[in-house]
Amino acid sequence: MITFKNPYARFFAMCIGILNSGFSADLEVRELENSTSMLLDNHVLWTYNHNPKEGKPYFHPLSSSDGTVFTDLRPEDHPWHRGIWFSWKFINGVNYWEEARENGLSEGRTHLLSVERKVSEDKTVTLSLKLSYTSDSKAKTVLLENREIVINPPDKHGAYTISWKSSFKAQDEDVTFDRTPIPGETDGKSWGGYAGYSIRMNNEMKGGVFSNSEGQTDAEAWAQPARWVAFTSPQESSILFLDHPSNLRHPSKWYIARGMPYFSPAILFDSSYSLKANESLTLRYRVIVLPEPISAEATKLAWKTWSQVER
Repeated sequence: MITFKNPYARFFAMCIGILNSGFSADLEVRELENSTSMLLDNHVLWTYNHNPKEGKPYFHPLSSSDGTVFTDLRPEDHPWHRGIWFSWKFINGVNYWEEARENGLSEGRTHLLSVERKVSEDKTVTLSLKLSYTSDSKAKTVLLENREIVINPPDKHGAYTISWKSSFKAQDEDVTFDRTPIPGETDGKSWGGYAGYSIRMNNEMKGGVFSNSEGQTDAEAWAQPARWVAFTSPQESSILFLDHPSNLRHPSKWYIARGMPYFSPAILFDSSYSLKANESLTLRYRVIVLPEPISAEATKLAWKTWSQVER
């Protein structure tokens, strides 16, 4: 495993964008028709799958530079979970989250309309996607999304970032986003409240530790507002998941399911949210993947830098 003698200094360099300096591993960006990957020494570091037939694009596998694979794809308990992905739960009462086991389709449909890729000289990858949301396969579009994902290459210590921004625009009718009700509400469920940008991890991640910006860990951090949540795996690699201060209902409450494991900033946890016709909602998140636990000092600096990104 790579060791960090000065994680604070390393994160300062990473967060201001001085990435990949001195990184000695062999990096390759592989562009296929329906996926984009980064290979590190001929091993897949990450793959973003963007097959229009699948509808919802997703990262899988997602690995740290030491070879630890974090993500799971369509596990038996929730086959609609796809590594790192985004899905609304209900739009105007139609379910976009769960998918039928028989055909892999949800009631509401997410359509990938286009993907544009740009790879810079330092191997920073920028993906620009357009998506539409319809109440079924043939219905008119109720919501359009413009998504931009920027994946920086590993810095000289092997840490890399995924910055994600999506703008959702209601079309000629109002749009209401909702979720499974939570305890205390009519038909409330103990597992209610989820929707949005999510990470589903594999069984090897069980036993890892969640911690948040408020000093809470594991079950204490469930449904609590926080600026960020970090996950440290049993192998001691880690993921830092950052909310952005411009986001709806920041700091978000977080849905954390240690038994899966799974985590997500749940912007709809307490209540639904509506957009008027032709109005827009923009969400921003950053994920930082490290081959060892992140220090408290590095986390604070990563958050400070991310919070200053243009709103």
